[in-house]
Amino acid sequence: MNGTTLNFHYDFLTSLVLTDPEFFTKKVPYMKAAGVRTVWLDNYIYGEWQNTPEEAFRAKAMLEAEGFEVQAICVPLGHGSNALNGEEADPTLPADWQNRVGADGQRQGTTTCVDEVVLENYRKALRIHKEIGFTQIFHDDDLRMGSWGPHLQGCYCDRCLNRFYKQFPRFDGMSRGDIVRLGTPGSEVRDAWETVQCESVIRFLTETTPEGMTPGIMVMHNGDRRHGLDIPGMKKAFPNALFRVGESHFADWNFSEPLGRPALERSIRKHLALIGSVENAFSETTTYPVGALSPANFVEKIRWEIGCGLRNIYLMSGNVFLPDPYWEAVIAAKDELENLAASTPLPVLDGTPLEEDFIWHA
Repeated sequence: MNGTTLNFHYDFLTSLVLTDPEFFTKKVPYMKAAGVRTVWLDNYIYGEWQNTPEEAFRAKAMLEAEGFEVQAICVPLGHGSNALNGEEADPTLPADWQNRVGADGQRQGTTTCVDEVVLENYRKALRIHKEIGFTQIFHDDDLRMGSWGPHLQGCYCDRCLNRFYKQFPRFDGMSRGDIVRLGTPGSEVRDAWETVQCESVIRFLTETTPEGMTPGIMVMHNGDRRHGLDIPGMKKAFPNALFRVGESHFADWNFSEPLGRPALERSIRKHLALIGSVENAFSETTTYPVGALSPANFVEKIRWEIGCGLRNIYLMSGNVFLPDPYWEAVIAAKDELENLAASTPLPVLDGTPLEEDFIWHA
């Protein structure tokens, strides 16, 4: 990537392609006018197919006939809240999936521990995605072992604790509370606990991704080893992995206030430093719930992301298709945004992470 090319991406439910009477007459022209080149079909959410594989195959072919590159996105482990559509009830998980357990010993709703059942479900689902013809699969930021925040997290279920004791026998028998209390920054306990949590996410990627398919992970805002997110480790396992960075700031109130944009920039630059390049880095340009970030700020966020060095602009809006004013705003600004991308130098990235003084800001 030479830093001059701006690539727009967008994801939506496969069912829209097949059932929305305005999809090809209105939605496709909007996407094309906005410069969207790659679309990502959401077929598999929280362990459940949203459509049949045959429907996904048909939708993919129909979109390719329109000139789009077509890839897939899934929502793997459970977000802890409703991140799909703010007007709907929280999604449910399959009955045989196990929730993550917090340091207090309580199960955390709509979250998932990576166990053999989950791994087998996803092995089968991603094999089918490959058979359909998808070559890239983006995992939304539910692929993590913690929720937003700077504190030490992970899954503290008995199975994960026993794995921790087995891998690090010197900590055998340490209670959940002791792990948190003694897991201060720089401690052996913290490093060991984070290693086990990060290995869960990397194991998910290595054991479910079919040969010949490239995985992507949408890293949450300021996500790091505390949340099972070891970017260098994921890159080692998959050198061509895709990463969405930055995240958060989906509403006017937190994007526009004084700490909003510096916090967003800090998160983007932190993750880009760990990735070491911008070629496979993507924005998360989201309004959530839809309408919370105004069309004007939606475009302003794209400007900010371009200024940070991002050239893959990933538009998102939960599972609600972006309303007309958002497309109209992006289309109106398209030439300006492309000129900004062409004139803004890419950051120099040497793989050195930023120091830990970034702003934890929603």
